[in-house]
Amino acid sequence: MIKKYVGNILMTIGVVLLFIVIYGMFENKTHQNELIESFHAIKTEAALSLNGNVEEKTTEKDSQAVSILRIPSIQLESPILEGATSVQLNRALGMIENMDEPGTINGSSAIAGHQSHQFGQFFNRLNELQIGDSFELETSKDVFVYEVFDIQIVSPNNVEVLERQEGISLLSLVTCYPARSNKYRLVVQAKQIEV
Repeated sequence: MIKKYVGNILMTIGVVLLFIVIYGMFENKTHQNELIESFHAIKTEAALSLNGNVEEKTTEKDSQAVSILRIPSIQLESPILEGATSVQLNRALGMIENMDEPGTINGSSAIAGHQSHQFGQFFNRLNELQIGDSFELETSKDVFVYEVFDIQIVSPNNVEVLERQEGISLLSLVTCYPARSNKYRLVVQAKQIEV
């Protein structure tokens, strides 16, 4: 009889945990979609303001997507927030500050993201990218297409890997490596091939 109660309790705990995971994944996906929609709204407002049709609205940079990253080979479409603080990286990908704007020739920009986020994709499949894979970064002004040309695993303090490279517009995708560890950084580097 005790085994029956223990079994029922364990099954109930399992169902509750499963519900928590499913709910968390749903909440994260909903939040990601809201950020993507807000990005498109901001992009539309920016286009209208250039034409003089609407006043610019000021928003908190922490809560607004500044671009969208799409990597078809790993089925990733994710909003990108300005900055890469732990709070921002728990919500979306983050554009590392104090770097060049995407699309700048002889410039370097970088996007950071968690690899093992509990309720979302983020960069959990970044290690599947291969040299030659292409992806796009949509900003409020343009859609940039990049091609992966280098993949490295480096120590966290090896920031030289993000330095500018002559003749290209460099975009680095950075995450912790291996999964559930922050011992190293996986850095996928891509160069702009078209706008």
